[in-house]
Amino acid sequence: MTTRVMKLVRTPTLSRIEKHGLIVTGIIVVLNALLGSRGLALGAGVGGVLVIINFLAIQLVASVLIGGAYSKGFSIFVLLIKMAAFIGIVISLFIFAKINIYGFLIGIVGVVIVIIGEGLRGKKNGAL
Repeated sequence: MTTRVMKLVRTPTLSRIEKHGLIVTGIIVVLNALLGSRGLALGAGVGGVLVIINFLAIQLVASVLIGGAYSKGFSIFVLLIKMAAFIGIVISLFIFAKINIYGFLIGIVGVVIVIIGEGLRGKKNGAL
């Protein structure tokens, strides 16, 4: 029996997008804690971190796809499973942990703006 080993084109590291995303998330959390409430700050932190983790997962799958380790169909299947897992995590957070939805959306928007801004700056230092 043969086993396949997942080969990465490059080792995933924190690039400029993730570092700036973490900085922006931290700033948003501090501002929400000072000006808003703790629930709002917690929601913003959770939203920002989940978007960064999701972005890292997409980078990992894309690098495996580029490396040719697996077929395109399998990579699409993995992306769908990843998306379903993240949707499950978000729903679980809202139901069981009572995360503030407005703070969560603020955290998501902050990191998405960083991703768009870094994409507009051009492909540098780890951008997809």
